[in-house]
Amino acid sequence: MTPEEIVERVKAAGIVGAGGAGFPTHVKLVAKNVDTVIANGAECEPMLRCDQQLMAAHPELVIRGMRLVMQAVGAQRGLIAVKAHYTHAVTALETELERQKDSEDAHAWPVSLYIIEKSVYPAGDEFCLVYEVTGRLIPEAGLPLNVGCVVQNVGTLANIARAVDEGIPVTRRYVTINGEVKSPKTVYVPVGMSFDKVLELAGGYTRSADELRVVVGGPMTGHLVSDVKTESITKTTGGILVLPVENEVVRFMSRSLELWTRRGKASCDQCRDCTVLCPRHLLGHGFSPHEIMRAGAYGINVKNDVLTSAVLCCECRLCEAYSCPLELSPMQFYQKIKRELAASGWKNDVHRRTDLTPDAFREGRLVPTDRLVARLGVGAYHAGPVDWDESDVRTDRVSISLKQHIGVPAVPMVAVGDTVTTGQLIGSPAEGKLGASIHASISGRVTSVTDQVVVIEA
Repeated sequence: MTPEEIVERVKAAGIVGAGGAGFPTHVKLVAKNVDTVIANGAECEPMLRCDQQLMAAHPELVIRGMRLVMQAVGAQRGLIAVKAHYTHAVTALETELERQKDSEDAHAWPVSLYIIEKSVYPAGDEFCLVYEVTGRLIPEAGLPLNVGCVVQNVGTLANIARAVDEGIPVTRRYVTINGEVKSPKTVYVPVGMSFDKVLELAGGYTRSADELRVVVGGPMTGHLVSDVKTESITKTTGGILVLPVENEVVRFMSRSLELWTRRGKASCDQCRDCTVLCPRHLLGHGFSPHEIMRAGAYGINVKNDVLTSAVLCCECRLCEAYSCPLELSPMQFYQKIKRELAASGWKNDVHRRTDLTPDAFREGRLVPTDRLVARLGVGAYHAGPVDWDESDVRTDRVSISLKQHIGVPAVPMVAVGDTVTTGQLIGSPAEGKLGASIHASISGRVTSVTDQVVVIEA
């Protein structure tokens, strides 16, 4: 199979980054001058299990997807980065690699494990992961490609294997349900299934609904769900977490930007803890979160370099959830500034340094996952059992977003009243625009079509 054929099959399947960003995968696979492909199996968000459980259950899909990516981009080295304490995943991957060691693919596209010994947050950030695995420093506002690497989430690799070898598009998603539910588990559910129906698969809540809030994603980079009946699974949904209203995660995520701003202007004492522990600052980026707090307090013009450095923020949330003793949030300022810069058409020709030197004390300033878990108040959920349940999940209605990716929404290819089957194309990228194809996740009748959503009822 040629690289071009691999790319076309990945594109046709509508595969996007399953780790949360949702970047259309076929665009990454046309990269050149790549020598290393890294499978991101770090899964550093507390409470989530879907990636480590996928590696344990289907190592053959992860390895096959890795080799297909290597073939597409011409890389000669493939490294699956996985934490040492994900023992089931490590054992499964080692066993599968040993089984395949004499195969033609193993010699043509060599894959090995990279064991991440320390469990820190955010180990899965691309900039941190590339440095951990290769020792290379991605430039400010750069990409792994700038240092000869392509990074793919392990869930993305499994989707690539299914798409290329079996012609299966992305219609389902592994999702961890954890927290205050009766049976925490990771399930394999149709894209577009509503959150309330997914939560039923875990036995429902352990408390009354008014005592709980639901977070989609992880406790660090996720967000609160306003209505579990209207929000639905996308290709990038890795977790649905149910937490008490008094939990630290809920408390932080409930604050408005106005409140964050007011607190920041009134309270920041310039202790620099946010900067000292910032993952990007520790990699040598010209980025100091404490300065954004000072700039915000004095209302410095948005074109000031301190403010435009917002484009370097990875939005890991360490500053507000862990670093700041006063519970302030440089990240909220950065998010606001990013929106203002984008709206103004500002182009980044300032923050592009390549001559980076990591902080001399970086290793000692990495945030251990267990300390973060304790600070978030999610220790019992993080350490508790989460079952792997890959049984066939059925639903009678899906609301499928036409924008589950970076770029523009897909253009609907169906109309109300159409009958569709599982896997059928229902949305296609606009001509010449960045996007991804969307497919029906159940068979049935189309009951609603907008420029944002297609609803199908069985």
